Formats: sequence, structure tokens, C-alpha cells
Amino acid sequence: SSYEIFFASLLAIFVCVCVGLLVLSWLSVQELERAEADVNTHSYMGILKIVSGTSFTSTLQNSSSADFKVLAFDVEKLMFLYVIFASQYLKNNLPLPREPAVVVILTLYFTQMVTVEKIKHELVLGVIANNPNPTKALKIDVNSIQITGNIMRLPYCCAVIALIFIIPAECLPPAELCADGATCISEEFFCDGVLNCPDGSDESEKRCAAVCDGKFMLTGSSGFFHSMNYPKPYNENIVCQWIIVVPQGLSIKLNFTSFETQPYADELSIFEGLGQNKVLRASLSGTNLETIYIFSHEATAQFMSDYSENYNGFNATYTAFNASELNNYEKINCTFEDGFCFWIQDLDDDSDWERVQGPTFPLMSGPEFDHTFGNFSGFYISTPIGLGFVEEQVRILSLPLVPSDMYCLSFWYFMYGDNVYRLRVSISDEHGQERIVFEKEGNYGNNWNYGQVTLNETSDFKVIFDAFKRRGPSDIAVDDTGLTKGKCNEDNYVEPTVRPTAATTPLVPTDCGGPVELWEPNSTFSSANFPNNYPNLASCVWYLNAENGKNIQLHFQVFDLENIYDVVEIRDGRGPDSLLLGVYTEKGPLPDVFSTTSQMTVILRTDRSATRKGFLANFTSGYHLRPCSADKHQCGSGKCIPLHNLCDNIPQCEDGSDEAKCMRLLSGSLSTEGLVQARVGRTWHLACADDWSGEIADSVCQLLGLGDANMSSAVLFTGDGPFVTITKGGNHLIFTKREHCWDNLVVHLQCNIQSCGKRLVTENNGTRIVGGNDARREAWPWIVSLHFNFQPVCGASLVRDEWLVTAAHCVYGRQLKPSRWRAALGLYSQADLAQPPTVVLNIDRIIINPHYMRETKDSDIALMHLQHKVQCTDYIQPICLPEKDQQFSPGINCSIAGWGSIRNEGPSSDILQEAEVPLLSNEKCQQWMPKYNITANMLCAGYDMGGIDSCQGDSGGPLTFEDGDKWFLVGVTSFGEKCALPQRPGVYARVTMFVDWIKTIIY
Repeated sequence: SSYEIFFASLLAIFVCVCVGLLVLSWLSVQELERAEADVNTHSYMGILKIVSGTSFTSTLQNSSSADFKVLAFDVEKLMFLYVIFASQYLKNNLPLPREPAVVVILTLYFTQMVTVEKIKHELVLGVIANNPNPTKALKIDVNSIQITGNIMRLPYCCAVIALIFIIPAECLPPAELCADGATCISEEFFCDGVLNCPDGSDESEKRCAAVCDGKFMLTGSSGFFHSMNYPKPYNENIVCQWIIVVPQGLSIKLNFTSFETQPYADELSIFEGLGQNKVLRASLSGTNLETIYIFSHEATAQFMSDYSENYNGFNATYTAFNASELNNYEKINCTFEDGFCFWIQDLDDDSDWERVQGPTFPLMSGPEFDHTFGNFSGFYISTPIGLGFVEEQVRILSLPLVPSDMYCLSFWYFMYGDNVYRLRVSISDEHGQERIVFEKEGNYGNNWNYGQVTLNETSDFKVIFDAFKRRGPSDIAVDDTGLTKGKCNEDNYVEPTVRPTAATTPLVPTDCGGPVELWEPNSTFSSANFPNNYPNLASCVWYLNAENGKNIQLHFQVFDLENIYDVVEIRDGRGPDSLLLGVYTEKGPLPDVFSTTSQMTVILRTDRSATRKGFLANFTSGYHLRPCSADKHQCGSGKCIPLHNLCDNIPQCEDGSDEAKCMRLLSGSLSTEGLVQARVGRTWHLACADDWSGEIADSVCQLLGLGDANMSSAVLFTGDGPFVTITKGGNHLIFTKREHCWDNLVVHLQCNIQSCGKRLVTENNGTRIVGGNDARREAWPWIVSLHFNFQPVCGASLVRDEWLVTAAHCVYGRQLKPSRWRAALGLYSQADLAQPPTVVLNIDRIIINPHYMRETKDSDIALMHLQHKVQCTDYIQPICLPEKDQQFSPGINCSIAGWGSIRNEGPSSDILQEAEVPLLSNEKCQQWMPKYNITANMLCAGYDMGGIDSCQGDSGGPLTFEDGDKWFLVGVTSFGEKCALPQRPGVYARVTMFVDWIKTIIY
């Protein structure tokens, strides 16, 4: 058939083309092989500039990228030269009037000497001849073509050959250039012990040698390193890093002949492994002579000092050892006098066991001395000491033990105090299955108690110690772990007696028997034990349900909770997509709460301290609360009003929503300019130019939150309308419908939006909030110190002359009485609250983002309204809000500032502190913070080695970035794991995700 003939012809043509390409390739290879014998090849270096048709992007630094290959092909075609190889060379620091040029370096090879003038002339002719219409293709500036002369001799004897390099003489941040001049790698890959540059220059001793002792790569089976100037005091603000590599199959033992650094500030961090996958195993500071074991043949050590109090430092030695030669007794037996012995901290728990000497702090739980010596000189291990603001689980594991007939595991434990919780010992088999073999809960007295367990395992296993700590003083300690062969002697073992704890509240379930599902008519519910006091540490959930199409009205008959610390949270709907309706505390009465869906969630949370009577509530449902029909507007209370009542200057909604958003600007190229439209009922009307005035223009811009009018003009409009005339009537605007405008003229308005993101001080000294120097007085004019009941508790950012952005967790449970809040603007020192240029203003309104989830810390952002507008000065300026699609890439340095703690659980700073921290990808952050869910609404910033971070008291403060000549609010300080720990970055609310929500409220 004709189809068969057609396809057969296509196949024949395809085969011919393939054969032709193979022959051409073979001839080219033969020509190159013949060229190798010729030593008379001459080469020249040239440079040219591409001024249009392409622009510089980071993908052009990758010779494997499609963008690079396309550009190399186009340059080859344009020069009409035979291109043999394309590698990298691009530079974007030669600015042109409109866009940066792409600069290309090329190398030309000839079989005989050619003058540079001849080469340049031929290249210019070739570019002109091959690009007759430069406006439609790649354009090379022929005046930029330069030939730098003969640079090398290579064994080629071809006609004219070009070697185009696209080598990044300057890499895009945060990348840096390798010594080969051709490869860009991220700056964090330098000096990390892993070769990333092709020439290995990222790990060169010259570049990476520690300023402390001139060493970097330690590769022997033993060696040493020490702090700067040892045994004399080290310098301030130094960072030193060493890479330790011993023969594969061996492990590393670290000892210290001397150790003295500033406690909690100047730390030596020991990591297992190298590069980006290294894992923190120990952070040492103070006077610490413990032995560290790393069960890998590779380790990284990092030392960082801050700006103050330089001590004599340390001298460390390391030796290689074979962990497989350890017996079971060596793996378990430990007095903790020289460290954790061979016990390993679990990286996936909430925190770490701490090695302690003497009494714990605070003195309401935990031992006064160890068990081994029974005095202040000995060591033991304890759950994290401190005030304990969160519940925590800590875990240590043994190395794998070899099974035998029987072993007796023994240890001493200390569990004292009314608030102490649980100690558990488990066995983990070779498959990771765990079995509890010992568990104690409660108060066992102010003394050490003996514990023992007989082990009879048939396969490799590990021993695990878990301690569970409640909020508040609840330390648990362990000492003198041991292993002996044979069954434990039960005759000598006396079981300790748990001491009863005085009950401050009735013994009722802390979950209130829930979660509870409620439907009408069973619509009345209460807190546990009502009308008697509810329990401490309660977390109770009620789900209220109505029929589809109905909504819920919740009413509290009685409400009495401990102020701030015990709260009732009400959400519209249920689950992660539910929206926050309110957070209530203290005493009622409370207003009724309305849902917009057929479900409502009620949550009671109480702390460990005082309790109250609780609450009694009921709910009803009805069709009158369903979403309004299309011809009606729904008020915040659920009430429906006709659309023709919108924007009629007669408020009918309690929340005023029917008289809000009555003006807009249409079709402008910017959000601050466009044709003026007014809403009358359900329809938007164009504003006629007749009777328009500058006073009306100012009023419209102010209603839109865009400052005053910058310029208004009458423009011709020949469309159908509808139209409206706007006039002033007292404190409001009056809209009068019109069929036509005089002369068909409508109003185009440009508003002068408030200036933002400007500051007097441009330099940043790079100090840290945790242990850092003072900021300059005028450095951060948008930062605000928030005071609740006259005590500084959080930070905030000024984003308009009457609006602040802060963290939702700062105001959670404290938002019902805004009058208890004060905002200090222009503040530098907390001691200068009453001194100019500080301005202290009251708060009259607090709005928590409805998506905020306290459990997950997601959407941790809130708005606070100043009772009076603040007058901007050199010390008080708003920061710019980013556009919702504005990108802040991982690796860029952002600034943080605040008056928070200068170390974890330490004192707050009186003087404003500042720091720079690099942004991290959410993937890297999730890897470093595995126990949290890092969502798209969050971003992270911090250093691999820690040392610089926001801390307690900085919450709600700004994470900022300077783009051009303006500063933008990138993040709101949300949470972290302690402060400034290695691989524990600060987490911030990502402002770009909330810009639309913020603008709908403040404008």
C-alpha cells in the first residue's frame, strides 16, 4: 500500500542519516588522533561580551545544564567556529545600563602563528556575517572582543578550534570558587572533611588550618589539638575546626589533659562523621575533662568563642581503638566520673542526659551529690537541669551486647519530689523491638535507690535507659551502672517504697474521659469534676456536631479558670484545617461563640499549678446560622444582611464588616494606584471626576491604608459604568449613584504609601543575640519590645504606624485584655523606657492568625493594634512587608535582633542585641529538627556549628533581609530547641505566607 511505501522510505532515510553521522564522527576522531603527534599548535585566549539574547543565571554555572548547552551552541554558531569542548566561565559583574552582560572566555587553537589583530578581525567579521539581525537573536558586542595573546602550546593540528570556558570567576552566593577557577560549591562544603572541589582545594591545609593551632586534617592513629594560645587564654570571636580520620574499622577516643572555657558560651562541639551528614555527640564548656568516644573512624571538632571572658582553653588528644574488642562488662560498667563511658545519647529524643557534679538546679529535685563517692566531687547523669518549661524524654543506649546465659544489670537511681515522673529500663533486640524490664513512677525519697534486672537474652541486644520529665522541677538521676555474670541476687534487694504525693486536685482523668463527641440534644458539657476544681496537666477535647447545613452557637453558663496558664481554645471545624475562633481564660462572662461550619472543637488545657472551678457550657444549632445566600452578606456573628445594605454608612454588623472594604483601586500597574471604585450594595462603581477634591483623595487613600494622595487626575472613560459621585459627609464619604459622568471623566488616583524599611545605620557588626555585643542605637528602628503587666516578654515589628506583627504564642491566653500590654518603640535599653526617643503605647486590639496550632507551632503569627498612631522618627520606622511571591533563598544572611536571653535559660539582655544568621532550606531544617514538623509556613535560620541564635524573650521579633535599599520582614521568631546549639536552628513564621492576611487587616 501507499502507507507501507511511505514508512519504508522514512526508514531508509533514517538509516542513511545514522550511517552518515557515524562516518563523520569516525573521521573527526581520526583527525584528532593525527593531531596528537603535532607539537606546533598555538593557542590564544579571548574574551567577548553578550549584551542581549541571554541573561546570567546560576544554571549557567553548571556545564551539564540545558541552559549552558544552549548558550554554548548559540555562541559556536554565531562565531562560525568548530567547538570541541564547553566547560564553565560566566561573570556578571560588568553592568550595562539595563541588564548585566554575560562574559565569555574562549581559547582558540591554530596550527601556525597568527597575529592577535588578524584573529580579532576574523571574529568580528564572523559575528557580523552570522547575525545580520541582532535584535532577534543572541547579540555579541563586537567592540568587546579581545585577544590576549599566546597562552599555551597543545598537541593539536586542526584548522581553527575554539575552546569555550564558562568559568565562574565570581560565584553566586552562597557558593564559592574552587582553586581550579571553574567549579562553584556552597560555602558550607569548604573545610568539612569531604572533598567537593575536583582539585580538592576545598579541604586544603592552607585554607582550612585552624587559627587555634595551625592544624586541620588529623589522620594518624593518635594525635592532639588545642585551643588558640594554649595554655594561655584564647582570643575572642574565633572559630576553629579539626577533622579527625583514623583507619577504617576503628573508633575514636578523645581525652583532655586540660579544659577550661567560659561556661555555656565558649563551646567545643564533637561530631560523629564529616560534612553535612555529621551528627553532634557532645558539647563541652566550663571545666570538663570527660572522655568522649566516637564510634566511627571519622570525627569533626569545632571550637567557638564569643566576645567576652577568654579562659585558658583546652588541650585534647585522640587515639584510635577497636570497639569490636570491647566485652559486655566494659560496655555497661560506668561511674560517669570520666564521661558517659560507652553509653550513647539517642539523637531522636527530646533532649540529652547531662553529666552533673554536685546538686542540680533548682534545688527542689535531684540529688545533692553522686552515689559513687557520696560527695560533691563525684559525677552522675541527670535529666536536663533547669526550670523545665517543657515535658521531655531523654534516652541513652548501650552498644550491642553479646548474649550469654544470664547477666545481672544493676544501677542506682534518684527520683525525688512531688512532680517527678518516670524512669524506664528496656531491652532492644537486634530487630529494634523493645521490651520494658524495669519501670518506676513517682517520688522515692531524697536518697539514691538500688535497681537490678536479670537479663537472659538469646540474640544481640541493647540496654536502654529512658527518663520522662514533667514541666517544673522533676529531675531524675542515674549512677553506677554495672553488669555482672549470672542471675541477680534477689535476697539482697529491697524494693523501695514510693512516697505518696499530696493531691492538690481530685484524682480525675486528665483527658476528661475524651475526646468526647456531642450532638443535640446532648448539648451540655463541663470541665472534669465540675463544679469542683478541674485537674492539673489536663488536655481535654470536645467535638460539637450539628447537622449538615447548620451552624453552632456555643454558650458558657459558668467560666472560671486560672488566669493565662489554663485556657479554653475554641476552633471552627475539627482537625488541622480548623480555624481559631478564640482563646479564653480567667473568669466569665464570655460572649457566645458562633461557628461557620457544622462542627466546633473545644479544648481545655491546664498547667501543673493552681486550679479553679472550670466551666459549664451548652450549644445549640440552627439553620439561621448557615452560610448566607448569594444575595446576602454574612457578619462575623453569622447574621445575614442584604447586599444592598453594604457600604451605606449604616452599620448593621456588630463587627462592622458591612461598612469595610468599600473602596478599591482598579487596573493600576501598582497596588497603590488605579481607577477609583466605590462599592454601593453588591456592585462596584467608578468614581466620577466632578466634585472631586484633594481632601477626598486623601480620605480614599487613608481608607485603603496607603497614606495620603500623591496625585489624582481625570481620565477619559467611554465604557458603560456604573458610576458614582463621592462627596464628604462629616467623618465619612457619601456615594451617589450616577448614570454618566460629566465629559466621561473618571478619577485615577495614586496614593503615597508609607515609607518603610529605612534605617540610619547601614553596617552590622555580626554579633550574636546569644552571648553577643550590643547593637547600634538606630540600627533597627522597627523592632518593638512588648511588655505584659509591665514585664518584657516578647518582641514585635512595626509594619504600619498603628500595627505590629508578633508571634501568636506570645499573646496566646493573654489576648482578651489588650490593655495589659504595652509596646515600647524606639527602645535601645530596657532601662530607658521613660527616656526619649522611646515611645510607650497601649495596645487596644490583638488578632491571632486563625490557622495557628499551638501543638504544632504552625502559623505562629499575630497582629497587635496600637491605641494611637506612632509618629515616625529616626529611631521609629516601619519595616517593609514582602510580596507574597518574594523569594528568600537558603544561604542568604538575614538579621535578627532582640532583648532575649544571652544564653539558654540565662538572663535577658538589657541592651538590644543583633546577629546575622543564614537561611536554611526546609529540608535541611527538618533533618536537623526531626521531632518537629517543619511546614511551608515556617523557615529556619542558623549555623551548623550553632553559637548564634535567637533565644527566650526574642519570640515575636523580626528576622529581616536587606534587598536593595530597603529592609523586609522575612520571618517572625517562633521557636527552637534550647538556644544556639549545633544543628538546632531557630524556626520562624514565614511572613510571605501571611502577607495577604496581614494586609486585609491593616489596610
